[in-house]
Amino acid sequence: MRLRPREGEQQGMKPHVSSYERGRNIVRVLVVLAIVLGVSALMFTQENSREQMALVIASAACVVGVIVVARFLCVCPHCGKRIVSGVLVLRVCPKCKHDLLTGAKVKNKR
Repeated sequence: MRLRPREGEQQGMKPHVSSYERGRNIVRVLVVLAIVLGVSALMFTQENSREQMALVIASAACVVGVIVVARFLCVCPHCGKRIVSGVLVLRVCPKCKHDLLTGAKVKNKR
């Protein structure tokens, strides 16, 4: 069964993904990869071996990648504020109080 494209979309086009959402997904993958590499360096290699050093360096490279991606891609779509800490958990921009995925203003809850 083929789905028809929505109005204004051409067939084969992907839906728009904001840079914040793309950055958050990349950060999530890099964090998991860094943890897996670090744990495998500790558990599955001999101490002070080349394999262990290679896994530790790869894990450190993933951590550096997390910092770079969070610095350049995790930006509020409405006000442009960089969001480095709390990338994986924040849903609302702390500065302008807009939703980070849609850019819509979030109503205050009392």
